[in-house]
Amino acid sequence: LGFASHHIQLMSWIPLNNIATGASSGADCWGYISPSGREYALMTMSNAISFVEITNPSNPVIVDTFSEPSSLWHDVKVYQDHCYVVSEGGGGIHTYDMSNIDNGVVTYVGATTSGGSSATHNVAINTDSGMLYRCGGSSNGLRIYSLANPASPSYVGSWDTRYVHDAQIVSYTSGPYAGREIAFCCSGYNGGGTQTGLDILDVTNPSNIIEMDRVFYSNPAYSHQGWLSEDRQYFYLGDELDEGPMPTTTKVIDVSNLTNAFEQTTFTNGNSATGHNLYVHNGFCYQANYRSGVR
Repeated sequence: LGFASHHIQLMSWIPLNNIATGASSGADCWGYISPSGREYALMTMSNAISFVEITNPSNPVIVDTFSEPSSLWHDVKVYQDHCYVVSEGGGGIHTYDMSNIDNGVVTYVGATTSGGSSATHNVAINTDSGMLYRCGGSSNGLRIYSLANPASPSYVGSWDTRYVHDAQIVSYTSGPYAGREIAFCCSGYNGGGTQTGLDILDVTNPSNIIEMDRVFYSNPAYSHQGWLSEDRQYFYLGDELDEGPMPTTTKVIDVSNLTNAFEQTTFTNGNSATGHNLYVHNGFCYQANYRSGVR
């Protein structure tokens, strides 16, 4: 389709105007694998979310599309057979039931508006504990919900010391932190841009959140998003606004000791495009970059 590539093959492409929502831009995406093994992409846009079957990546099939609040920013995550959509345009948490998606049916369940402002920037879910975390929106930090009933998120607590732009939350099952739920938060004051960095929080008890450490790194501009290595020894962090004189740079934070984390090193792809989201899987770090695709 005319895009430059190296060791990656583009299998198919659905332009926004083919989804027929009138969307002006894409926002974010996540994935879902049904119990039958069929694979789906959950694509958020400026005014909608679309559920697309990609089991055959050369032949994607749009299952259904739903309207969402108008905003440049939307995010979606999955827990069991439900997904949860948030937006800076408000609306709280929108819940969708995907239990019948293999038959071409996705059902909008409803909105959860507890927890203050209806705006949210990102949503994170710890699928081991069944806890959902709303990140940002207005001046918020973390707002925490139980998914004990996946169709009805229940508000259980918050942390508002600093603004949280995005987060990864995991449960430790061995070692010195066994039994604890830890949130790695890209955060700062004044919407995240002042004293930007990485907050490490013990969120095991949502009503008594413990700040374990706060990490500052070299050449900070805006702590955007990051992801743990699979052995949980390192957190790879992307700063959204440090490009310019610097190429796209990833900070490698040593988090083996959660109360004494530090920047171990950095690496770059040599490109000048702004780094955005990154995820770690099977020994690889997949990084999305503004206007330069994926590395």
